[in-house]
Amino acid sequence: LGWLVFRTGTKPSRVVYPCQQAAMGTASLAFGAPLVAALLLGRRRAGEWLRSPLALSALLLGVTMFLAGDAYFTRAGQYAGPMGNPPLDYRAQVFHVDQCPQDPAVDRLVGLDNLLVTMARQGLKLYRSSSESALAGPDGVVAADDVVLIKINYQWAERGGTNTDLLRGLIRRIVDHPDGFTGEIVVCENAQFASTSGFDRITNNAQDHGLSPHDVVLYFQGLGLRVSHFDWTPMRYTSVAEYSEGDLQDGYVVLPYDGEVLGRPSYPKFRTSAGTYISVKDGIWDPGSSSYSREHLRFINLPILKSHHAVYGATVSVKHYMGVVTRELSTDSHYAIRTGILGAVMGEIGLADLNILDAIWINANPNTGPGTTYAGATRRDELVASLDPVALDMWSVKNILIPAFIANGFSPPWPTPSADPDDPSSMFRTYLDNSMYQLLDAGYTVTNDLTRIDESFGQGFGGDFDRDGAVDESDLSQFDDCFTGSDGGPIGPGCGPADFDLDDDVDCVDWDYFQAVWTGAGEPTPPPDCATTDAPEAPGPTETPLHTRVQPNPMTDAATIVYSLARPSTVTLTIYDVNGRSVRTWSEPNRSAGPHDVVWDGRSDAGDPVAAGIYSYVLRAGDAKSSGKIVVR
Repeated sequence: LGWLVFRTGTKPSRVVYPCQQAAMGTASLAFGAPLVAALLLGRRRAGEWLRSPLALSALLLGVTMFLAGDAYFTRAGQYAGPMGNPPLDYRAQVFHVDQCPQDPAVDRLVGLDNLLVTMARQGLKLYRSSSESALAGPDGVVAADDVVLIKINYQWAERGGTNTDLLRGLIRRIVDHPDGFTGEIVVCENAQFASTSGFDRITNNAQDHGLSPHDVVLYFQGLGLRVSHFDWTPMRYTSVAEYSEGDLQDGYVVLPYDGEVLGRPSYPKFRTSAGTYISVKDGIWDPGSSSYSREHLRFINLPILKSHHAVYGATVSVKHYMGVVTRELSTDSHYAIRTGILGAVMGEIGLADLNILDAIWINANPNTGPGTTYAGATRRDELVASLDPVALDMWSVKNILIPAFIANGFSPPWPTPSADPDDPSSMFRTYLDNSMYQLLDAGYTVTNDLTRIDESFGQGFGGDFDRDGAVDESDLSQFDDCFTGSDGGPIGPGCGPADFDLDDDVDCVDWDYFQAVWTGAGEPTPPPDCATTDAPEAPGPTETPLHTRVQPNPMTDAATIVYSLARPSTVTLTIYDVNGRSVRTWSEPNRSAGPHDVVWDGRSDAGDPVAAGIYSYVLRAGDAKSSGKIVVR
């Protein structure tokens, strides 16, 4: 009861927060609803009462008892599970694009398209297909006949939920599968205490505030596609058994109490509007054969980055699973976030097939959130993706959220509950680390170590020379003007949008990626050199690609470029500034086969320290070439 009054304070709107609602329920059971209501309504009269000496003594006694009780429950609520570490050789990869154009091109979002290109450059392709193309390959994420669940955040209005331009752009890319999409897409959310209003609020996070998830779904249904939404919120009080136990009703499967995370993990099962029975854990249920198939169920996690001053410091991809579980049915799931219950849930149902983080608009105020108004949001125009949700959260808070706090005029130490990714005792790190321990114990390899997270960087505006959100005929003309061929370069001024692979030339590889982000009518006419080229080919059986990685990245004092040679070669490494000028060059003749590295101390060939910013590098070994970005802080 004391906690409820203390945390609600003079802001009645805080009463709707999950922890306040939980405390209100407990206090009402213990003391009666009238007393709780009277205390909240009478908080303004407390100032007059506090002026008396007797009241001051009582207040001091109450505060002492409150702090003692809080300390007890804090100790009693500690994570009690294993605390493992990822393998020493594990490195996580995040894919990042910035400067995304703000306007959509009807149902396409060029920033998202460039994120998919950035992923594909490193081998993670959206489409699973036996036919190779810029965005497709046999190890891609989504097959043409998959059932795809897209988990969005729709608990909060205005800028508090997932960007619906991004949602629409993602669905457009999925249904444009090169093999012809015959599957099903379902947009899902459990908003817990909040109503989703049928996924159709009038205040949404989009360029057009009226664009709701429901509008997005209706748009694709109008094209004859199997796209729907399912609101898990109303069934959060319904406990069910699995389909294999003969229970066909929608609801939540609630697992036994887990003493390691101090709560009961849960997950939804439901029947889509197309008649598909889905268990988020076990897969697609076939009533005819009484069997599950996990092979064709895909789960895409589509969270938003923001401050979570109410309880957990920051909310990113792991915290987003609070919209997968139910907080009802005696699960205690919201409190148990801090003790790792969401990691336990993810370990039970499996990691998302892809996490795409919406950092177009973010809440960059450490004193507010998770609710975010239009006026309270900060435009960043960034997107991040990863297969590792823990690495994604650490990297994004460190490299986007905290810098945005500072850019908005805030400075550390950050208010409690803290989003500080560098402080293991912060609330953000507490829940994230405990979730990581649960995932590691379940056999999934994830990391919270920033030195083991590699960034693959891309330009969110690739192909869009005029930054109007569309890649069309005017951009094609400029691409042609910038074309250098594989032996050309460096690129000329203004040609950055054409250099998709950031190797300082514009060749047929860049053309393949330009085609992938094309939003104009029909097919673009290729440059003469690329008239018969296909998408970037996978290495042949006797050909070994040249891979590089940079650590740490971003760098402060120095960065190490690590590479491995399949055969002895002369190696040349060149670092370029944002204008394409050579900053530093190394040449090593007759390097032996095997692993090698080069350390860059952040200085030019003349020995002068370089300015903070984004630099590109190109490493050549014989006919092989690898490139990437280095961020200098």
